[in-house]
Amino acid sequence: MGRIRAQCIPFRWLETVPFSEVPILADGLFVYGTLREGGNHHAWLKRTQPQGTCHAWMAGRLFHLPMEGYPALVPISEPETPPPGPGWVTGEFVGYDDEVDLEAALMDLDQLEGVEEELFLRITLPVILDGGQRFTAWAYVFPEDRLLTLERNATELANGDWSAYLGEGLI
Repeated sequence: MGRIRAQCIPFRWLETVPFSEVPILADGLFVYGTLREGGNHHAWLKRTQPQGTCHAWMAGRLFHLPMEGYPALVPISEPETPPPGPGWVTGEFVGYDDEVDLEAALMDLDQLEGVEEELFLRITLPVILDGGQRFTAWAYVFPEDRLLTLERNATELANGDWSAYLGEGLI
């Protein structure tokens, strides 16, 4: 799979490394909500011409926002037990032919995910594929500072699977 080079600064490096010197590589994209197969925005993902998808997990807490009709992932530290299980969000790893295709897809999907409006943040996180392989993937997440609001106003999905929560064919 292609890799994309992007300039992002992990929080722990903010004061120690100049922005231009911090490359982060991502192997693809992790989707867990409406962009998944069967989701109401899956066609938007398909128009970005992905190479393929496979079942995957990412460490996080998953919430269903009933008024908005979509889920929100808040990243957490990786659980000690492997997925699936508590602390893991179920989704799909989406691969692209090369970094140019991935970058083009991300620019398109950023519009849908409200990145410019700061509805979601796009960050790189570790992902585990169905076969146990580990990669780094871009993911659209809610910032941790919204966690208290999510805990009050959304439904936390302990099993980490939005599709299973809504039922087959409803995402």
